[in-house]
Amino acid sequence: MKRIAIVTPYGAEERLDNYAEFVLAQELIERGYDVRMFTYTSRALEYKDEVYKGVPVTRCRERHAFSPRLFSNLLWFRPDIVLALHPRSMLNFSAYWGARAVGARFIVEIVGILHDPFLVKDTDNPYGSEYEKPLLVTTLSQFLKQTVRGKLRNAWKNYVWHMPTAAADTVISINDEEKRYVQRFYGRDSVRIYWCAPRADTTSTIKQGVVPEKFIFFIGQMKRRKGWDTALEAVAELVRQGEEARMVIVGPQHTQESERYAKELGIADRLTFFSAISNQEKNWLYAHAECVLVPSRYEGFGLPIFEAFVAGAPVCASDLSIFTEFLREGENALLFKKGDGADAARALRTLRADPALRERLITEGIKTAEHFSRERMVGDYIQLFDSKI
Repeated sequence: MKRIAIVTPYGAEERLDNYAEFVLAQELIERGYDVRMFTYTSRALEYKDEVYKGVPVTRCRERHAFSPRLFSNLLWFRPDIVLALHPRSMLNFSAYWGARAVGARFIVEIVGILHDPFLVKDTDNPYGSEYEKPLLVTTLSQFLKQTVRGKLRNAWKNYVWHMPTAAADTVISINDEEKRYVQRFYGRDSVRIYWCAPRADTTSTIKQGVVPEKFIFFIGQMKRRKGWDTALEAVAELVRQGEEARMVIVGPQHTQESERYAKELGIADRLTFFSAISNQEKNWLYAHAECVLVPSRYEGFGLPIFEAFVAGAPVCASDLSIFTEFLREGENALLFKKGDGADAARALRTLRADPALRERLITEGIKTAEHFSRERMVGDYIQLFDSKI
């Protein structure tokens, strides 16, 4: 069986258990592959090397994209394949040179390509803000030219972000939209492998009385691309129309901006914020939500949609092109215009008014999640690993 190194900025910890790289590592190990996961650490983190839920994890520091520990561990491990996820990871530069040193096949997986400030003017709302002719520094000669022009720091970040993808043996895109962007920005084909839905959790609990009996659920970073403002506007619109509406929001932290906007909309008392909850509590919220609202302005995949599906919750989501690759209006979700709180409220009202529709969305959502199984995802990776592409 092949030795596979998975390099990712997102490490092994409970809140990331549903991320594709960790699921892939677990499943490959169960199939007999020798897998090591390499991820970040720093002086500020208490994380140490460990075997996390069956996956050996090595924590690596980097400085200016150099990680001697990652490079030396790849020399020692001598993998057949180095899979580097997330193109803006500063670990990918050392991963590339480590792979070349041991003769490993180097594969880069593209996730959220438009989060890149070298490609778009607004990474928080990237559609329509793409640079017409973005300059990606992918070769040493391009880097040296930029350096001569006095742009060393900017050129270095550009180079270490984009060279590994441009020079990779294979590029993976996790949806068809990103496949088109890889062709546009890098001028090369990529292999499309969708991520998988998580497994259902039937043991979820949360303290009683902490959340409203009936609530809309939003989960995500408090960034504009996640559409938290649209979510608040949808609640405000429902209240304006005389409907009862309460929302539970889970994010790393709610910001002063979100609190201020909630007060401005007159709905501060209708919101319940959580910044740190367990996977079990998160899954309980999914399972008991009136609806899961996913108002993103941009996404790489949209994991909350699939977490909602496996929990048996109906989904109302923005009409992003990535979402419409697997969401069908009125069948497994209700869609609304991106950035339009009033239209999101319209979708929520439609759901409330039609119990049969609600049941259909739940049933078809579960079927959609089953189609995006981990067996399918892992099988596609194994097929790629065994191919010559």
